[in-house]
Amino acid sequence: MPTIDVDYAEFERMLGIELRKDMEKLNDILAFVKGEVKLFDEREGVISIEIKDSNRPDVWNIEGLARALRGFLNIEKGLRHYAVGKPMLETYVDQRLKDIRPYIGCSVVKNVKLTDTIIRGLMHLQDKLDQTYGRNRQRTSIGLYDFSLITPPLHYTVAKPTEIRFVPLDFEREMSLKEILERHPKGIEYGHIVSKHPVYPILLDSKKKVLSFPPVINSSDLGRVTEGTKHVLVEVTGTMHETVLNTLTMVTLSLIDRGGKAYSAIVHYPHENLEVVTPKLESWLMELSVEYVNKVLGLQLTAGRIAGLLGEAGFGIGKLGRDKLTVQIPCYRIDVMHPIDLVEDVAIAYG
Repeated sequence: MPTIDVDYAEFERMLGIELRKDMEKLNDILAFVKGEVKLFDEREGVISIEIKDSNRPDVWNIEGLARALRGFLNIEKGLRHYAVGKPMLETYVDQRLKDIRPYIGCSVVKNVKLTDTIIRGLMHLQDKLDQTYGRNRQRTSIGLYDFSLITPPLHYTVAKPTEIRFVPLDFEREMSLKEILERHPKGIEYGHIVSKHPVYPILLDSKKKVLSFPPVINSSDLGRVTEGTKHVLVEVTGTMHETVLNTLTMVTLSLIDRGGKAYSAIVHYPHENLEVVTPKLESWLMELSVEYVNKVLGLQLTAGRIAGLLGEAGFGIGKLGRDKLTVQIPCYRIDVMHPIDLVEDVAIAYG
């Protein structure tokens, strides 16, 4: 069960309500997403919230929490639509990564207004996704970069342990990939993921500047996001394509919720003659039987009432009949796999 830290004042602002430091009231609200306050540090203004549903990474940060709760609070009901602009970036994947770390997804989010609080929140989300959903960076890892410093296209390729040198994040001198694994704290922690291979993953721009050594560490220059950063490149690498795409969605949406405009990227897998456009922010459809909902819950809800409750939970309604509904599932609700998952949200909204 993940525990996330959120800035209290920022959380109030994003929810659009005043809680007046009433933790009992906040717990009543957090119950809609199976959350509970574990600690409120008034001096730091930070709340630690335990999320008991480990299948909903979309609520593991302040933006996702606010997105989900505003519906249950009747502030913003129904499906929230997210748009992504035309590709601004191309990434070429080396076939030698096939048995190492073969997949990558990217997005560019422009005109984001970052503050220290927002950046700390993004780092916290990155860490939670890396450690839990990404299985301690084994399945996925995330990189954030200042896009204005990068010259596309990107090349996701490989390098020998001593072939490339760069300054890793939080260090001041150049190191080889081998030295990073031996001396950098992140290299010591995550090096085992790649050290068994004769070559390591490396992400470069068209000028051969290093963005990162996935899944270990970003570079100190391109791989650092500050309050002065306006255009953010989000990159996720991993061993499972669907997990990479889902993780990219979570981080991209958080930046959109902060006022940014997202643009897609084209990822080329030349050895497979394949092109993938990322991120994928489309909703998808699932049919839900009125009889099934009422049988599971022991209620006598009409289709219209069920539609209203699903709206509070952030779903859209495509078609509404007497006996069944066509439900629009948001791109970030990766936990919804079966109609019973919709019934659970109907029950939560019903109370």
